[in-house]
Amino acid sequence: MPSTLAKLANTIHIRDFVDYVLADRTRPQTGNYVEIHTDVTVFQEDEFYDSGITVEPIHTCIHAYLTESERDLYTTDAFFYAQGRFSAAVTTENKLEVTVKALGLKPPNFISF
Repeated sequence: MPSTLAKLANTIHIRDFVDYVLADRTRPQTGNYVEIHTDVTVFQEDEFYDSGITVEPIHTCIHAYLTESERDLYTTDAFFYAQGRFSAAVTTENKLEVTVKALGLKPPNFISF
């Protein structure tokens, strides 16, 4: 019997707005790797909402590979979509922070509503 745990992965899908883009600090020698920073807003959903829980935006750093022309699309306040593997940690300010290794990105000009 195959393990159902093998099918479960720590994958996240993010749709939000770019706050800023930096060179990837974990790969300083590689110019096309970037960090897309955003404060992800968690929306209330009927089955996953409890009025006793305060949900604040979660600072998120998305590590991605972008060509120079692609990087020009990720400007402040541009809407984007990303998916990838993630980890979460609590910062020294006692705030949750999510780090994503992007497996897929849809730049702002390719998203339709």
